[in-house]
Amino acid sequence: MVLKDTTISLMNSLGTQRIPFLFIISYDGKDCIVEPLNKIKTDEIKYNFNGVSNQLTQPSPSVLQIEAHPLSFEQYQKKFDIVKHELQIGNTYLTNLTVETPLTTDNTLEEIYNTAKAKYKLWVKGQFTCFSPEIFVQIKDNAIYSYPMKGTIKADIPNASEILLNDKKETAEHYTIVDLIRNDLNIVSKKVRVNRFRYLDKLETSKGPILQMSSEIAGELTPEWHNEIGTIFHKLLPAGSITGSPKESTMRIINESEQYNRKYYTGICGIYDGNSIDSAVMIRYIEQQGNQYVYKSGGGITSSSTASSEYEELLQKIYIPS
Repeated sequence: MVLKDTTISLMNSLGTQRIPFLFIISYDGKDCIVEPLNKIKTDEIKYNFNGVSNQLTQPSPSVLQIEAHPLSFEQYQKKFDIVKHELQIGNTYLTNLTVETPLTTDNTLEEIYNTAKAKYKLWVKGQFTCFSPEIFVQIKDNAIYSYPMKGTIKADIPNASEILLNDKKETAEHYTIVDLIRNDLNIVSKKVRVNRFRYLDKLETSKGPILQMSSEIAGELTPEWHNEIGTIFHKLLPAGSITGSPKESTMRIINESEQYNRKYYTGICGIYDGNSIDSAVMIRYIEQQGNQYVYKSGGGITSSSTASSEYEELLQKIYIPS
């Protein structure tokens, strides 16, 4: 991914002046929105990142009725087989394969945004809404933190936590992504370390509670990091958790197997408040395409993955957290 020089310069300039701003960056870096917080119009963009929001009042939630029309298993298997072949010949160790699923709903993107519950929520008029649980990076007190999420299971399954923590496929995937994120943070910071490894969070979804496995990785920055915000994100993107490892060859495999434009899906969004940064990976995402809505979802493919289980996982991820 190559961020435009103008985007990098603008983010660096705003940071140097300590001007709070919102940034939204697409998966490929070609589309970016960078706007000082005091210039954002709430009829065009709404955000709520860990309680930091540009909405003075919270609208009443809507009753959401959404029907998914997923691709067939046979269609998914063709994409999966491309990735599996690349895994077998050693061109990738982990590939995040995603698809788009058409939706039928009477709800608007704004109604979905207002009703969904998530750490990070974003609505861009006429384009998409996102309700993500996944932190990309946080920067505070001259330190940078990342919390890669890999591994989920339905929380109501007996012994769910033990099953997830002992799942060989999920464990291998988590090790791979933690190693990748460590390497990414080493590019922009020093003394990188894993503070917490494979801890579990419980998330409430419209399909019932799930357990999500994460780790915490941290590195040290110089006090001048404010002047280099655009440069830092340029070096880190795209997010390792939604590409795979090794990143460059895996991105080629993603393009070949997915055959669609992710656009802002799996990009990142965040806020610089003049002192710190809080940012998210844009997963759990619904996009407007003309008069049609599509939900984009997927998961990590490793050598031990099976097409049937991965197909079920991407369907399981089509939900609105409530």
